[in-house]
Order: sequence, then C-alpha cells, then structure tokens
Amino acid sequence: MSDNNELFPFPTVPEPDKTDKQTLPAFPGSTGIAADEAPLSAEELREIRILLANQRVVQNESLPPLPSVDLPLPTSAPSAAESQSTVKPEKVLQQQFVAHLESLQLTEPFELEARRQLSEIIVTIADARMVTRIWSATSSILPIKSSLRHGTPDQKLFALIMLGERFLQSLSGMSFTDRKRLLKAVARYLSEVSETCSFIQMEGEPFNPQYHERAPGSMPSGKSVREMHGFLVTSRSSNQVVKTLLVLT
Repeated sequence: MSDNNELFPFPTVPEPDKTDKQTLPAFPGSTGIAADEAPLSAEELREIRILLANQRVVQNESLPPLPSVDLPLPTSAPSAAESQSTVKPEKVLQQQFVAHLESLQLTEPFELEARRQLSEIIVTIADARMVTRIWSATSSILPIKSSLRHGTPDQKLFALIMLGERFLQSLSGMSFTDRKRLLKAVARYLSEVSETCSFIQMEGEPFNPQYHERAPGSMPSGKSVREMHGFLVTSRSSNQVVKTLLVLT
C-alpha cells in the first residue's frame, strides 16, 4: 500500500478553461463556426430556406373534415301504454261495447240473439260518435224483460212503445250501413218482450197515411219514409194497428 503504483489511477478531469475539440457543427450565420468546417454556400442556404418555407405551408394547411355519419337511434320495444295509444278511438269503444254486452246476464234466446246482432253491427261502424250514441240508445232497452215482469200487458206495451221511441230519437240524423239491420233487430227484440204485439221497422218503405204520420220537418210531398221516430205497433191476435208510426219523409 505504500507504493502508489498499486492503486488504479483516477480518471483525469479536464481543466475548466479547456474546450472539447469535438463540438457540434455550427448553424449557418452563427459566429462560432469551426475553423476546419467550410461555410454553407448560397445555393445550400437557398435550398434550406425553401425547405423550411414548404414545411410551414404544410403545417398551416388544415386537414379535410371527416365525413359526418348519422348515428342510428337506439331502438326499443314500444311500451304497453304506447301500444294502447296507437289503437283508434272507435276500436276501443267497439271493444268496450262488446265487452259490456257480454257482461249482461241474459238467459232468453231472443235476448242472446239481440246481443249477437248488436255485437256484429257495432264493429262495422267507424265513427266513434256513432258508436257512443248507439251504446247509449241500446243501454236503455237491453235487458228490459225482467224489469217489466210485474206490469200488466197494457203497462208493458206502454213502456215498450216509450222505450222504442226513445231509442229511435237517440239515432235521429245518424246514417250508417247497418242502420236498417239494427232497427229490425231492436223491433224483433221489443216484439218478443211484448208477447202480444209486433213492432215493425219501416224505414225506406212507401209513405202510407193509414199507418204513418208526418213528423215536423217532413217534406209534404215525400213519398217514402226517410227516418222513423217510433215503431209501427200491431196486435198479433187481430192484426190491427195499435199505434201509428211517426215518420220523417
């Protein structure tokens, strides 16, 4: 250890005032150009300027916008409320009317037949207002037999005539394809409830003073029955007219 040659020598540190001769090349125009490096020529400087100018132009140019794509809207199954709202109003009323008829406690064959006829007729009517008026008109007559069971034959006949007139007044001014079919079904139903008299539908028939009376608003020269305001009532036993028919000609 006394011999200094046995130790590895420390690396020599250059003096601070000494500069490394392996320096980077100087930029054009700088003052620190190495003595052994030739300056750039005018042609090289011009090419460098052109290169830098082109680079700035490329950087300033904006890229073309990306094409816009409409994203598809999410699809979802319609809810029950939305499905219900798409049903037409008249269809809803028709279904409710038929359900109401089915809920009636009917036992007589003629009552069941009247219900079947009404259910078939109501589904052919496309006007919701007409469906409502027909529902209101038929609700007063079906069912009615059990309500008249304690009345005398004359009392039952009076009530049936009144209900028939009220039914026809509810349909006043209404025109639809199965109007005559509806009136015939109601006339047959009232006849079965009466048991002693027949109720007759006569819309479209020729005007006959023996059976018909002109209602206010009729044409004096009218030759046919345009609208009934009551049913023609005849006796089953004698075939005599019990009540004439008030009609619009």
